[in-house]
Amino acid sequence: MWRGDATNLTPPVRSGRSWRIRWTKRAARSEFAVRRRLDQLAKLGLVRFRCDFARPLGGWPVAVTFWASAPVKELPAIGHALVRLPEVRNRAAVTGEHDLVIQAALHSVSDVLRLETRLCDVHPSLVVADRTMTLRHDKLLGRVLDPRGRSLGVVPPDVWSEPGTSATAG
Repeated sequence: MWRGDATNLTPPVRSGRSWRIRWTKRAARSEFAVRRRLDQLAKLGLVRFRCDFARPLGGWPVAVTFWASAPVKELPAIGHALVRLPEVRNRAAVTGEHDLVIQAALHSVSDVLRLETRLCDVHPSLVVADRTMTLRHDKLLGRVLDPRGRSLGVVPPDVWSEPGTSATAG
């Protein structure tokens, strides 16, 4: 890691538009060097870039999380199929009785049952054990949101500190 990577990677959370220029100045490096560093960190899987939108204004006001299970041998194939669905925002194989978590953004509450049915029809070994619907996010991906899903402010995640020792705590 470059000295200051932790400090320099927090600004993108605040503004995805101009932070790279500020990082270039702060790190006293060329824009090319900064871009190369970002590419290195991304290839190593240490950073990922994501753009999101005001989901209610974009027609996706309902979020659902499914807790499911599937045979271990089928998890990779199911995961790869899920990533192709436009409504699926995240999926993860986890440990425990329910070894697959699926998060999706949907147009309506009635779409929850439709999506669950479609998933189980396409993947007969998939068993959905529980589901949680979210009709309004107050905070998502480090952003404090208004009722329409627009950003009001930022609470940058502190992924660099040990759990319970956040640099921003007390």
